[in-house]
Amino acid sequence: MSNPYESFSHGLISSKIWLCEELERTMYNKGIVNPAVNILGAWHNTLAFMMIVRKPKYYGVFNCYDLDSNSIEVANQICDTWKHEYPKVYNHVADAEKIDFTSTGNESIFINCSVDQFEGTEWYNRIPNDRLVCLQTTNVTTDQSLWEIKQSSNSIVEFTERYKVSTLLYSGQKKIEYHGLSYDRYMMIGIK
Repeated sequence: MSNPYESFSHGLISSKIWLCEELERTMYNKGIVNPAVNILGAWHNTLAFMMIVRKPKYYGVFNCYDLDSNSIEVANQICDTWKHEYPKVYNHVADAEKIDFTSTGNESIFINCSVDQFEGTEWYNRIPNDRLVCLQTTNVTTDQSLWEIKQSSNSIVEFTERYKVSTLLYSGQKKIEYHGLSYDRYMMIGIK
């Protein structure tokens, strides 16, 4: 079982706070109210927890997906409150590269903070056009980390070129330093 405490490490929490701040700003500017949020590669789902605690009335429902059933067990414990309260959080053991997202509404948001741990772009291709996407990756290579890095990006430009959007609303870079590891985290928000 993966270590649930690792999901609370400085770099991961700092990256998710940054995501929350920029996504909230984007939603406000675009007039997006009560969207369905889809989190791909949810792991222990500290992201849904943080998003709801920060802005409990901002979101409609969360559908969160990860391949690892042990991680989903932890995610269910972390998000237990929202089994009983609004907005609901549903954690699913599922492969994002095989899910049919075509029935999601136009107000759906797709988030993937683990782009570097996915092989290829099949999961991205499955997201319907005209949906808001929020993606994060790193420039960490497999040699630098115990993480399961499958593809990293050397720059924000390379990252935004790999995941084309029709409208880029935000792109940025954040330096992360902890546990002797120094890397850049890249984030983009746009309309696919």
